[in-house]
Amino acid sequence: MKLIKKLNFDICTFCNHKCTFCSNSDERTIKNQVTLNQYIQIMDNVIKYLDVKEIGLSAKGEVLINKDLSKIIKTTKDLYDIPYIYISTNGAKATKKELVSLLESGLDSTKFSINATNREDYLKIHLSDDFDKVIENLKILIELKKASFVNHKIFISCVTDTNRDTLKKKFKNLLGKDNYQYINDIFVYKITYTSKFDTIKSDKMIISKCKIPFDEIYINSNCTLGLCCKDYFDEINFGSLLEDDFLTLYNSKEYKHIRQMHITNDFPDNHLCKNCLLYN
Repeated sequence: MKLIKKLNFDICTFCNHKCTFCSNSDERTIKNQVTLNQYIQIMDNVIKYLDVKEIGLSAKGEVLINKDLSKIIKTTKDLYDIPYIYISTNGAKATKKELVSLLESGLDSTKFSINATNREDYLKIHLSDDFDKVIENLKILIELKKASFVNHKIFISCVTDTNRDTLKKKFKNLLGKDNYQYINDIFVYKITYTSKFDTIKSDKMIISKCKIPFDEIYINSNCTLGLCCKDYFDEINFGSLLEDDFLTLYNSKEYKHIRQMHITNDFPDNHLCKNCLLYN
């Protein structure tokens, strides 16, 4: 029987922005992008063991930098019949030509990561003066949805305004009422642990249980089986999916040990998972 899992395949960790809350701009971040051939080889390795209903193709970088993205999306639909494919993008490279290619390839959902609601604050956070361009690109996606891709889901995420209702009002003003109705939802994300942060002190309490080691599969841009999107510096790596059988890596002593740590809440000091989970 196949394992039912959500699959995250981070096909590009290069990025055109240097957001202040993100570890991507740290020189220790592992930078790679997956080719179509590598993608097919790894998916052939993984999919025979998994029942995948949805797949995310982005995590630690800007996915639109990967020139094989449209081909990867089409391949995911044609060869692996995965019903729901989604990406997250900062939107600066989401030109009309690019968006049409993605939508025609079968992309089901796009989330624009827009971490401010005005140009000045956006520049301070993204360290890139792309706010106006991103809003215009989002409007282009909305127009494409209206015209030909009515089932495509469009989301916005933001880390700088914790009041969701206020955020909705601001984006409604930015996009116009007629356009805003085509946004499926807006997410407010709290800034949480990433690898560049200082080590968390071990006397803090674990306040949440993480389901990722049990419910999700994460594949790194260097084609290795990883754990999650918080691991920018490749601290946890279970082996190459280009060289080793997926199930062997998934059932390895190392992976089982990670899952056991999450069951017992017993983590070594300075472990990636411990630093991520310890908040008060």
